Amino acid sequence: MTSFVYRLTPGDPAAWGAVAGGDGTALSYRARERVAAACAAAAAGFARDAGAGHLVIDNPMLQGFYSFNEHQTLSRPGLDGLFPADLSGFHDGARVPLDTALGLLRAMVRREGAWCRLYAEGGFFLHVGERDDVYVGGPRPLEEAAAHARALGLSVAPVEGSPYDTALDETETQPPADGAFWTGLHRLVAERGAVLLEEQYVAHAHRWHRLTTATQVTLVRAGLTPRARLAVWPDLTDDIEAVRDAVRRGERRELLVQQNADGSFRPVRVAEPWMGQTNFARAQIPAGPGRRATLVPPDRAERRPLLAGVLPDADGVVRARRRTNRTPADERRTLLGSLRVGDVVTGTVASGLDDVGVHVDLDHERGSALGFLRVPEMSWEHFESVDDVAPIGRRIRAEVLHVDWGWERVSLSVKALHPDPWRPFAAAHRVGDTLPGTVVKIVPFGVFVRLAPGVEGLAHGHEHGNGHGHGPADSDRAVAIGDAVRVILLDVDLVRRRIRLALDE
Repeated sequence: MTSFVYRLTPGDPAAWGAVAGGDGTALSYRARERVAAACAAAAAGFARDAGAGHLVIDNPMLQGFYSFNEHQTLSRPGLDGLFPADLSGFHDGARVPLDTALGLLRAMVRREGAWCRLYAEGGFFLHVGERDDVYVGGPRPLEEAAAHARALGLSVAPVEGSPYDTALDETETQPPADGAFWTGLHRLVAERGAVLLEEQYVAHAHRWHRLTTATQVTLVRAGLTPRARLAVWPDLTDDIEAVRDAVRRGERRELLVQQNADGSFRPVRVAEPWMGQTNFARAQIPAGPGRRATLVPPDRAERRPLLAGVLPDADGVVRARRRTNRTPADERRTLLGSLRVGDVVTGTVASGLDDVGVHVDLDHERGSALGFLRVPEMSWEHFESVDDVAPIGRRIRAEVLHVDWGWERVSLSVKALHPDPWRPFAAAHRVGDTLPGTVVKIVPFGVFVRLAPGVEGLAHGHEHGNGHGHGPADSDRAVAIGDAVRVILLDVDLVRRRIRLALDE
């Protein structure tokens, strides 16, 4: 283990807009960019003192340390400008210049999706942790660089070691993709006519290749990413309806792999039952000539490929050691998988999204902003402002409506835990009944009247019991918010949730 290791964290929480959290700090979104710049500048100083002009990428992830959010991954967050569009050069063992390494560090501190460890010859390293902490180490003290980091506003503390040291790695052993692997792949293609080759070029990121001839196998092999993990699966199927049916059943978590008619592959997603439906303007699993699809299990315990192996280096030695330690993203996904529609959860309103809804921190270590409560699901009662029913900081109890794997979000409903007040009201009253109510809102075309808790109806301006009047301002009787009135029930529409009334004058 390296003898001299420093832990960098934001120094004064108030200065950075951070708050204490566990054994580190929790940065606000606005503060993260400033802290990332300071960490990169500090790391540059440590690298110069250590004489590290290039660093080696170790155990890279395109996603998977903080989040598996599929929509975030599609844009290659944090890597644009550092690597080509095809991400060549971003792989285990790749040697990159210091500027690129510092760009990666900034992206990791900003939590933009990518994660890796960075090493240089002689024992120098850079690790980014999950609590906005950066670990820097080398074979000798780097006190001048440590002083520079402190001047940048960072807290610098000597520690015994990095929690991301390779000595602490849990790893999964896989056979090499050697000559025997490729002989077996050629045999499978000849016997089956086609197979699907999965290329995990970094952890949690895949490229897919449909192989139908020996020539294709040779061409694809030449273009594979160094140290990639390979798995061979049965061919995709053109029976799209069978795939849709399997997706609708949703018996286990699987990846939906789809090939377009031109041979390209669509972005892979976790299959959810709604994707198998066909009552959308555009089918999520489209059919047609040349289109194929299949389902592949993502979890190691459930994977049973026809062949598997990891690419050795040019000298035939397998040096890739894929780290399998559970990450915050793994724990968050485990929490998602434990939730079912109808479950009751508790949490705290964390932030709002205009008039759309509020994010909710569920009561779990990895439940930060995992819940989302939309405005229509907040209350049966009418309210003017979200702050009236779901202000930031309020504790709530809600029912799970949907678990969205793509967005890593749980849709919630507070209303679902309470009976719909409209149904007993509709059962107890008939058209023509005269009822007491309270005016709660006045609009140009009428007034809204509360008839019971959570039940309101609209009396249009021209609908009065005596047939007179053309609006609240012109009617024979002026009304104000809070007035007690009597109304005649004209119609109850449970489907459209509308009650039509007439003021009884």
